Amino acid sequence: MKRTIPFTLFLYGLLLVLSGWYVVPFCWALVTSVKHPGMVFDGRWLPYTRAKSLDVGGRMVEAQVLQELGDSLVVTLGGMPGQRVVPRAALESVSPAWHNYTDAWRIVPFGKYFLNSALVSLCITLGQLITCSLGGYAFSRLQFPGRDAVFLLYLATLMIPGPILTVPIYMLLRQYHLLNTYQGVILPGLFSAYGTFLLKQFFQTIPKDLEDAARIDGAGVVSLYFRIILPLSGPALAALATFVFIGSWNDFFWPSIVLTDPGMLTLPVGLAHFNDIYMFEYGRLMAGCMISIAPAVLMYMVFQRFVTRGVVMTGLKG
Repeated sequence: MKRTIPFTLFLYGLLLVLSGWYVVPFCWALVTSVKHPGMVFDGRWLPYTRAKSLDVGGRMVEAQVLQELGDSLVVTLGGMPGQRVVPRAALESVSPAWHNYTDAWRIVPFGKYFLNSALVSLCITLGQLITCSLGGYAFSRLQFPGRDAVFLLYLATLMIPGPILTVPIYMLLRQYHLLNTYQGVILPGLFSAYGTFLLKQFFQTIPKDLEDAARIDGAGVVSLYFRIILPLSGPALAALATFVFIGSWNDFFWPSIVLTDPGMLTLPVGLAHFNDIYMFEYGRLMAGCMISIAPAVLMYMVFQRFVTRGVVMTGLKG
């Protein structure tokens, strides 16, 4: 049915409002990351700085702000009796505090945290691409007894809440002396029922005629996987890689449980330690947040079209 113009406008308006639910907090954090101390909660979106002296009759006099009155400030001037009301523009000007980023990078070892997060995220992403593509290939293309039952059982693990598995996995890692190691963070994330389902659905959209033609040329199961399935599954693999990388990069819960060595912490855990030390340094804290999410945002921007195409084509055939 053809959509009417009012309905289309309503739909776009609704999406705009819903997007604001996520965009506004991000914009606030971005602006706060370049605000000066004491000016974070001034109710303005631009980063202002306040001078400590005022030009009075051609000479600079120390000014102390007593009260804020909208667009005016009540100040006392050093060496002068009484109070004066001056416009904000006389003492305040737009000046981003870019040093918040350098301060945050210098105060905590963000470089080390970056390398740790990159190692963990890349290993988990690569591992899931391998295991999920192999599982999806087996469930979509290979014929073996109980295939559908095993797949349904595999999907049923999606209904198990993650926190329930925390204690068993932790005990297992402790038994094999993998606590406080990168392996202990990486190994539980190498498998994903969701990733297997995503790739299985995409693999089913690939025409079987291509495989039949390859089999006539003597290709086996392994050759079909590497030469037919994987080369044609770029969008789905890129979508899965993006989801897994962003999820691993932002993961706080599991690394905070497994890792105790300060030199092995990932970015989210290191950022939490930064918050514990500099609890009220909101400018530096938001600068650290912007540093931590930059790689994930950049990766999504690069692979956005592949993510959209991969997800859309995944649902074309059941």
